[in-house]
Parts: sequence; structure tokens; C-alpha cells
Amino acid sequence: MHYADYLTASLFELQYALQRREITSRQLTEYALQRIAEVDRPRYNAITWLFAAEALAAADTVDARRQRGETVGLLAGVPVLIKDNIDVKGWPTSAGSVMLRDVIASEDAPLVTTLRNQGGILLGKTAMHELAAGITGASSLTGYTHNAWREGRSPGGSSSGSAVAVAAGYVPLAIGTDTAGSVRIPAAFNGLFGLRMTKGALSSEGIVPLSPTQDIPGPLVRSSADLRLVSEILRGQCFAAEGESLRVGLWQEGFADDEAEINQAVQATVSVLGSQIVSWPQLENLAAEANIIGYEFADALAEFLADKPHAQFHTLQAIAASGLYHPQLATTFKARAMHPGITSESYTVVQQRQHDLYQQVEAMFSQYNINLLAYPVVRRAPVLHGEMQEGSNALVSAVTGAPAISIPAGFSDDGMPIGLELLALRGREDLLLRAAEDIQKRLQQG
Repeated sequence: MHYADYLTASLFELQYALQRREITSRQLTEYALQRIAEVDRPRYNAITWLFAAEALAAADTVDARRQRGETVGLLAGVPVLIKDNIDVKGWPTSAGSVMLRDVIASEDAPLVTTLRNQGGILLGKTAMHELAAGITGASSLTGYTHNAWREGRSPGGSSSGSAVAVAAGYVPLAIGTDTAGSVRIPAAFNGLFGLRMTKGALSSEGIVPLSPTQDIPGPLVRSSADLRLVSEILRGQCFAAEGESLRVGLWQEGFADDEAEINQAVQATVSVLGSQIVSWPQLENLAAEANIIGYEFADALAEFLADKPHAQFHTLQAIAASGLYHPQLATTFKARAMHPGITSESYTVVQQRQHDLYQQVEAMFSQYNINLLAYPVVRRAPVLHGEMQEGSNALVSAVTGAPAISIPAGFSDDGMPIGLELLALRGREDLLLRAAEDIQKRLQQG
């Protein structure tokens, strides 16, 4: 396997090459580091922290184990990048904020432990929208991350660098987090597959919190097969590859009337599975009213920072007053710093709204006899840096705790990726993965 092959290789291709001794883990790691050195600054700006010596040492360990004939993990020797709000022991957990750059993790987050146990080679941390509080990739620590397909365009967020790193060929797998679309939106904007699992399916321990109720980590990869592999590794279980027929409802109000390219691309991709039109005009507003981030952010962040003596500030109120954040975060930080939070009587109201909305989703699935709901991940194209992104549909999954997947749905006429989202009921990740595999297979067959 040569350097050029590595840039687009799947996890399965890398596994095969490693098992056949056509490549070593050290060589793959050197390829990843070479790619980052060649293109990350200033073109993509997707990396926050890089630990090359540590990664090469880990790669040598995997190579030695394989040489001795020892059993190795499913990711043994594969370079991986981790979002900057996830704890990796001995590394900064700065969450895209200059004010947290001296916070060093004392332990690995559980998902990092899983990746290490499977032999993944951790290279470093990826850039992200500051404190995960947005979807355009703005950060006081690293500035803006650029879309992998167009410099100066939003890569989506908050897992901006993780998506760009995979799309730009740094690694075949990066880990992000998703609170209101932060895996699925950057997946859509960079032509990748991304999965948000059912609420509670993966631990959010060791992750800088935005909303404990809605936070969950998730993978970003280039193929449906890779997504199944990584999802099963992270979850610790296999998802059924066969089962009931896929019955898709196309959410009529999830499309913008004046975005023909996005609409046509999503509808054409869904047509591979077959679908029926379903109508729910109130869904977007109901999801917004059930969003609990504003209530939880300040309290959750303060609890996280309480035992971090090297953090420059220890409350969102102090951060908001400092003015040291990226300018695009000013309105969000100030508003959430003044929010009445979890002590508010309305907090329990919003919790009930989430419960009620999921029940309504169940009822709608039953009414239309569907098991998947389809719509664009984002109804609008990626904005220019400095602009605010509108049109996200990703909140529905986040507030209901239902799993959702982002699947590439082609490109606009100006070459920007478009993403299809599929929503399933809780615990039905198997349907999402099967749908992704069916779509990719049928589109590849022409």
C-alpha cells in the first residue's frame, strides 16, 4: 500500500493490508503524519494537538505484537483522531477554547480505552467549535476549520476537525460528539457517514459537557461498512445485518422550498430504498421547544471545571465576562450564562417535552407504518466563515434520544456535499446501518 492509497483507504482495506504484511502500523502512522504536515496548515486547520512520537511508539508496539503472532484488536495499527473535548490521558482537553488549553486529562474517556484496547493508534486531537456550542467550527484556540471540499466554507460542527480529518485523508476514522447534530452535520458537509446512537448507548464520561441529557460521542468514517465496524466496536455488540423490510417516510416539512439541489439529491438517494411522503408541520418547533442545552450548559460546565485547577476560568459566567472566546460565541455564551438553568421550574417542563415528543414520534411511525424517517441533515448549504448556519434538522434525534445517521447524498452543482439523515426509533441502529449499506451498494452499482 502506497501513500496515495492510504488517503482514501477504508478500515477494511487497511486491516487487510496489515494482516497480509503489505504495510506496517508504523508506515500507516507515518503516512497520516505526512498528510497532516503537508496540508493541515493553513488549508484545513483541523488539528489542535498532535502527539507524533507517542503515536509512532504505539504503532511499533502493535507491529511487534503482530510479528510475534499475538492476537491484536480490530483497529490494530489504524491511525485515529479524537475530538478535543474528549479526555485522552496526558493530553490537553481544551474543547476548542484558549481558556482550557492547560487542562490535562488524568484518565482516558471510556471510548478512548475501547479504541486503545482494539489497537487504534491515537495521533492527536481535532479542532472543534468552541466548547461544542455551535455548528460552524469557530474556535478561540484554532480559529476556523475549513470545509474539506471548499476553503472558506463551514465544515459543520461542532466536530469540525474530526470530519475534515477523515474527508481530507488524514485518518480513516475520527471520533466526534453530538449534542444537537455535531457528528451528523459535519458528516453531511464533508461527504461522510456519521452516526448518533440511541441515548445512553455510549458513555459520555470524560467528555467536556454541553448538555448531559443530549451529549453522546460518535464516529465519522468514509463508508457504510466502516461505520458498522466502528459502531459495533464502540457499542460492544453486533447490529443485525438482516431483518424487517425498510419502510421510509420522507418528512415533507424537513425540506426548504427554495433549495432544489439539496431536496432533489436527498429525494434521489432515498428513492433507492423507496419511500412515502409523511407530514408533520409542528415537528421542527416541537424539537426546538424540547431542546435542553440552555438549561444544562452552565451547570454542567461548572461541575466539569470544578476540579480543573489549570482552567483559566471555572464557570460559564466568568468565561462570558472574559471576552476571550471566539467572537461568534458572544451571544451564545452570554445568553446561556444568564439562563436560570436546572433550578428553573421550566427545566422539568422541557424534560417532559422530550419524553412526550418521543412518544409522538413513535405514534407517527405507527400511523404511517414506517421504521425510518428521512430528510436533509441540513436544509441549507454550508455558509461562509463568519456567517451563522441555518436549516439544521438534526435536533429531532438529539431531543428525543432516537438514533440517527448521516449518509452522503451526492453534491451540489458547485461541488459541496449534501447529507441525508435517517431517524429510527430507540435501539434500532440496525435499521440505520442496513439502510446506509443498501444505499451505498445500490448507488455504486449505478
